[in-house]
Amino acid sequence: MRILSKIKPSRAARLGMILLILPIYFISASALRLNAPGLALLANPIILLGVLLVAFALNALSILSINLRSDTPSVLSVSLSLRFWNLIVIATDLLVLCVMLGYAFVENFQVRAGS
Repeated sequence: MRILSKIKPSRAARLGMILLILPIYFISASALRLNAPGLALLANPIILLGVLLVAFALNALSILSINLRSDTPSVLSVSLSLRFWNLIVIATDLLVLCVMLGYAFVENFQVRAGS
């Protein structure tokens, strides 16, 4: 059994970069305290995390190759192709996810006086 992505790595990198525009736009507009158009729609965490998940999955599947052979004993082999633009998109995706999770943690777990 071989698991491969049907999408080409260069196309996955371009699509991942296009998808990353939404969360980066949201973070930069929020950080600059701009009342930018579409910011209310993007404030939905399902949309932001979904876009990040799709961008990560597309690029991870385009550089990973998983092969399961059902010999005795079964052998699972995983190979990684180091494609620069796919790795850049994955690293940017993880950085944006860390920024968003860090913000959520700081915003929701503040020290309160008298607690």
